[in-house]
Amino acid sequence: MKKKDWYYIIGGVGVVAVGYYLYSMAKPKPTGQKYLPEYGTQTENPLSSLTYIKRIVLSQARDDEELNLSAKYISVLKSTGSLSIKINDRSSAQFDLTEVRSISANIEKIFLTNVAQSDCYVDLIISEGSMNIEYYPTQLPAITQGIATGYSVLTVSVIATPVTASFLFPEGIKYTKSVDFIVTGPAVSVKIITPTSNSLKFFTIPDNSYFSVPITATGITFQLASGTASSNLEARGWY
Repeated sequence: MKKKDWYYIIGGVGVVAVGYYLYSMAKPKPTGQKYLPEYGTQTENPLSSLTYIKRIVLSQARDDEELNLSAKYISVLKSTGSLSIKINDRSSAQFDLTEVRSISANIEKIFLTNVAQSDCYVDLIISEGSMNIEYYPTQLPAITQGIATGYSVLTVSVIATPVTASFLFPEGIKYTKSVDFIVTGPAVSVKIITPTSNSLKFFTIPDNSYFSVPITATGITFQLASGTASSNLEARGWY
């Protein structure tokens, strides 16, 4: 075979290769799973993680009572009493949930310890995926609790129309030293009524959140921040 014939053959193969490459690039790609971003290789897909709330009722005493679950994150949403937990093993460190408010770990079970507390509970946010939640304690700081002797609670259903409610104090108490607000549901707008004024402006407490303000208050006016879906508000006036 002549030398120039080899040139023709090599050139023809090159043309075919380039043509096939251009054809494969222009050909529509299937939209199957292997062409989508893959989750689970290095990081979790947070959209597929199950998150739920578990209420621990504290009416009966516990001593390392076992609770099986699968989670990577536990956080205290709301507490009206004291509860301690251990993670995965009874010999592990004990966490007081009035001080430790969230835990991230590979959790297979927890062990619950509490004294009997009538009508008290702890609501835990439990997530099977890794996540981070910003929170505020649902109890007053110790320095504030030291000057507060008790509290009056308003637990109300919030609608779009403004409603006013007053705290009920013991004999001799006329107003609060501070007020805690806990919203369960859509955002709520609140106006605080003080002993001398009802002209304070509304401020908004976001969805499912906690807010505390040191103020002398006799009551509150409240309404939905927007929309028509009802919400729930707990106002705890410390005196």
